[in-house]
Amino acid sequence: MGTTIAMFVIAAREGNKAKKFYESLFNWKITDVGPLLQISGAGLSGHILKWPHKDHPTHVSVYVNVDNIQECLVNVEEMGGTVILPEMAVPTGGSIAQFVDPDGIIVGIHRSDKRKEDQRKDTRALNHIGFFEIAAREGHRSQRFYETIFNWKITDDGPVMSISEEDAGLNGHLFNWTQEEQPYLTLYINVENISASLETVTQLGGKVIIPETGIPDGGSFAQFLDLDGNAIGIYSGR
Repeated sequence: MGTTIAMFVIAAREGNKAKKFYESLFNWKITDVGPLLQISGAGLSGHILKWPHKDHPTHVSVYVNVDNIQECLVNVEEMGGTVILPEMAVPTGGSIAQFVDPDGIIVGIHRSDKRKEDQRKDTRALNHIGFFEIAAREGHRSQRFYETIFNWKITDDGPVMSISEEDAGLNGHLFNWTQEEQPYLTLYINVENISASLETVTQLGGKVIIPETGIPDGGSFAQFLDLDGNAIGIYSGR
């Protein structure tokens, strides 16, 4: 099993408020299955997690498939990360764990009891997750961290470092974050009309933090904060 992204999680203080927000914004179908809300229609298996932990903030996270969680967690600590959730079994089979990377970004790892066929969806479809982004204080430190933990090949292209879909299962970027706000991990969802989406974000109680901005190689993107302060990206035209 490769170290590819298996699923994503949005941690929220109030799950039902987050459910209404994301269903209205992206037309995702979100089903309450107890401690988790299961997301369908995002192009990648996802959950809204009712987040009770006061010591760690709400966040957006990805879960990466690994063959051996214990070995991965040892590598995490050797590379300067911190384990916050040791390996635990999940009802659907397999197990999960969580760690904090050197920038304080929460990342999950996942081991399945079953090897699944590749069910990768067209990430260009509307309301599907198209790529992920890691904003780090020291890009090359994070490059070494993620290359070691997940065996991703990360290419320095200048202002951003590229993480290939072939390695991670989803295209990604890593870059130096110079703003006062905390470093973050976020996902970018493909939308038909960024201006209309941002208007909906505001109407639902979210906050636009990066207005629609052109991308040099075509298209545009924007970012907003959801009701829990989680940064989410949207993009169009790529």
